[in-house]
Amino acid sequence: MKIKTLSFLLFIFPLVSFAQEISDDKTARYLEEDKKKISVVGGLSYLHNSFGLLYEDKVFHLRPNDAFYTEFFLRYRWLDVSFSFAPKLTHINNDDPEKGKSKYFNFGFNFFVAPKIRQYLYFSQVKGLYFQDTKEFLQLLYGNDYNEEGYLQFPDAKYRSFKGETTYLWIGNKSDYRSFNNMTYEPLKDVFVVSTGLFYQYNILSDMNRVIYQGNVITDIENNPSKDLRIALRSGAGIQKKIKNWYAVLEIYPEIYYAKLIDEDFHEFNVGGYSNGRIGYDNGKWFFGAGAQLNWINSSNENFYSATQWLFRAGIGFRFNSPTFVNRNFDKIDNIFK
Repeated sequence: MKIKTLSFLLFIFPLVSFAQEISDDKTARYLEEDKKKISVVGGLSYLHNSFGLLYEDKVFHLRPNDAFYTEFFLRYRWLDVSFSFAPKLTHINNDDPEKGKSKYFNFGFNFFVAPKIRQYLYFSQVKGLYFQDTKEFLQLLYGNDYNEEGYLQFPDAKYRSFKGETTYLWIGNKSDYRSFNNMTYEPLKDVFVVSTGLFYQYNILSDMNRVIYQGNVITDIENNPSKDLRIALRSGAGIQKKIKNWYAVLEIYPEIYYAKLIDEDFHEFNVGGYSNGRIGYDNGKWFFGAGAQLNWINSSNENFYSATQWLFRAGIGFRFNSPTFVNRNFDKIDNIFK
């Protein structure tokens, strides 16, 4: 989609979307009732990612095997937790045996430290990678006549990522923005928000000293962990449209970033973009939806991380009344932070 089209949508959509407003009193009443409910979501996610490796001025891609993994969200008041993994019982994981097996684990949570400041923290790990460009890489080493099939597998390889983001809402507040986080929050009305966020990420690629190729195992490979740091400043807008119990959410954030490969003389400044969209149904008791995220980086050199990363997820959830003793204890905690 062209930039002009996106700009037009961000401009015109908020103007036509505020026809369905609810009163401040009704919003305050709902938020008070929501304090006594627990929201739970279960679903499936698919993540497409690759990690670029630079060799003789050419970028080769290291990837996890394609897989769906289960994802769960749990929210009670300001405690908003998500975690995901790929269970062994899921037979749709690891689409090609020649690429090996990949295991996923993610854990994160977000909360508001003030009405206009949101804090997001996240940890993810994927274990088991394969060399997507194996044939091209071996042809570079042994000549163009090399025509063997198969992939170099790194079964012990781990890619760990520690992420955080601190976001300030220029337009909107936490009661408006909460439903942009995930499906555990019920969208209450049409919303337009503008925000700026500082995103920070620390990545570690390690344990690549065991390789499998065409059934042969090689273990005498020296390998040191590769570490990189990325900092990005994102500014953009989000819109939420609600029609009865149906809703749609769209966020677009251009960004500028700095990336540094630790212990090596390589760093760069560049630009990119982050977008998030979701559609769903929510009647207050149960809800479902599906969405996608796209993280694009205009990187001139991919030996840090993927130049593009996209995620698709779908889930279903419900809300139920929380136990009285839980409400009582959280009331005490809330009173401390007032």
